[in-house]
Amino acid sequence: MNSGSHHKSEGEVSRLVKDVIQANDFDPRDLDGFSLKKSLHAWDNNSGKRTVTFPDDWLETGITLDIPTKSKDEPFRPFNIPGFHYRPLVGVMCSAFADIQGNVFHLLPFQCLWKDPLDSHQEYIFDELYTSDSWLAVQDDLQRQPREPGCSLEYIITVLMFFSDATHLANFRMAKAWPLYLYFRNLTKYVRSAPKSGVCYLVGFLPLVG
Repeated sequence: MNSGSHHKSEGEVSRLVKDVIQANDFDPRDLDGFSLKKSLHAWDNNSGKRTVTFPDDWLETGITLDIPTKSKDEPFRPFNIPGFHYRPLVGVMCSAFADIQGNVFHLLPFQCLWKDPLDSHQEYIFDELYTSDSWLAVQDDLQRQPREPGCSLEYIITVLMFFSDATHLANFRMAKAWPLYLYFRNLTKYVRSAPKSGVCYLVGFLPLVG
């Protein structure tokens, strides 16, 4: 417990002694030739494991990625990945805007200015995407687009930001998954980056291809 990592708690050491070593059915000879790596690998490849079930609003498809080669003269090589599960983005957007967090979405871009109290000169502040010149330009272009027949709704822009990284499925196993997350840039980064904000949407799972 007191060597190596400091993450081993007193409670876990006590459980190891009482529930394992002192258990009536524990035989030390069972640990002969023990390998943690082999044991974790056996659990991850257990033939009796259940198949992951996705909700009804999830879809499955195959995707093809263009993988660059080492030589710039060689063309990209297509790499097929079957079994990509995802949620249709229109449904996710409708859910996000209907959620209580949608009340604080910035629906219209604007310019953020700072005025110097000494000489009163002004400077632009670019701290969010919805205060950028590019968003303002696209917003102006959108408002000039022809209206849908019979629709009087306001035209707005929503910007999607995707993120993916390997995630361990349990603390005691080596099994991993590659979830695909979605953030809305209409929300300020101060809320979006909060760990418990609840504004991160799971929209896909990338399968591990061996």
